[in-house]
Amino acid sequence: MIKFAAFTKTPLAHRGLHDVHLSENSLGAFKAAVDHGYGIEMDVHTLKDGGLVVVHDNNLKRVTGFDVNVEDLAEEDLKKYPLLIGGETIPTFKQLLEVVAGKVPLLVELKVTGDFNPELPKRVLKALEGYPNPENIALESFQPYCMKWLRENTVKYPLGQLASSKLDGQTKMVQWLFRTLLVCRISKPDFVAYDILYMPSRFVKRARRHGHPIVAWTVDTMEKYELARKFADNVIFEHIRPANKY
Repeated sequence: MIKFAAFTKTPLAHRGLHDVHLSENSLGAFKAAVDHGYGIEMDVHTLKDGGLVVVHDNNLKRVTGFDVNVEDLAEEDLKKYPLLIGGETIPTFKQLLEVVAGKVPLLVELKVTGDFNPELPKRVLKALEGYPNPENIALESFQPYCMKWLRENTVKYPLGQLASSKLDGQTKMVQWLFRTLLVCRISKPDFVAYDILYMPSRFVKRARRHGHPIVAWTVDTMEKYELARKFADNVIFEHIRPANKY
């Protein structure tokens, strides 16, 4: 398996180290995570013009107040939609990479909207060319065919399957595939990122026995953190401040 050591030692700040003054997935939150010695988990979408933008939701209403889809925007449009918290502009993937610069582990979630299209992973790999300390990069997605494509097209970064026992809007069959981690037969991941709300899980325990490191998300209380330490190899956290060594 590709080296995953960096991602089992340093807790990962969920969408950066955000708070009441710094928005999630903002450059300020990413700088704060780096300054505190935490790793970072963040989300990347494709823009209309082919650029890459760091934001969780496809629709920007929750974080900007504007009811607009990010996939309908070009990079130059981003300044029109400042983040509600802090007023920063939504960052591009390039800006994020320049801020982090290999200093801490960076877990990149590829956000696939609709049917899988390889343009997103292609552009992410292109953007990562020449990135310092590539061992501090890992890629993950809920979309197993995105991970399958990456498995077939890169050997440079550890790849992860996101999973949970409950996925809103999905059929019972799809939820069963994710709950049991049978979805990993498609993605063949190096690690699994699993919902802390459904841990402990016999399926997660089995995956861990078979050599898959487990990253628990989203750990937002110290009680969940202590639970994760029993069943996972690292955490994606928010609203708490764990030690910066797991």
